[in-house]
Amino acid sequence: MNTTLARSNLRLNQYCRFMVLLTTLIIIVMLIGALSPLLYYFFNIENIGLASGGYSFFISNSVDVDPTKLEFWQAFLATLIDTVEIFILIYAFYQLRLLFLKYSQSDFFSERSANHCYIFGKMLVIWSIVSILSEPLLTLILSFNQAERYFSFSFTSDDIMVLFPAISIMVIGQILKKACQLAEENQQFV
Repeated sequence: MNTTLARSNLRLNQYCRFMVLLTTLIIIVMLIGALSPLLYYFFNIENIGLASGGYSFFISNSVDVDPTKLEFWQAFLATLIDTVEIFILIYAFYQLRLLFLKYSQSDFFSERSANHCYIFGKMLVIWSIVSILSEPLLTLILSFNQAERYFSFSFTSDDIMVLFPAISIMVIGQILKKACQLAEENQQFV
């Protein structure tokens, strides 16, 4: 019976080590992609190999704009907004990596592990909100010098599909943290 449990635990630890590696690769790709807004808004380079079918994960293409006609302040603010979004997501995945690292060491029920889960969910919520709010700000900034200025805002089912699980992960992290605190209190009584 104990050998079955040990094998299952070993397999789970291996899966978690694989997830550590996978999240590390995702973080590296996103770090490379963090250059994408800079290259697009300042040098008109749309694709650094991380886009397909006209869609880039790293640049908010909410405004049809020629980046060569942007003033410096417009390019700077647009780069800053898009880059901040990417770095929020990178930090979220860094927390997920730390969570899987703890799990790979069989540290399943600790406040530190629960805290990584909570921060991961919180950063996804922040990323979702920043993404929703950045669209109107970017459209206003990027269309400022155009003949027709406009303001665009959208809230789609995709936003809900990210926001709801992110809030759920945050709540689960808080529940795990509370469970760890209760378990620690119970051990002190014994």
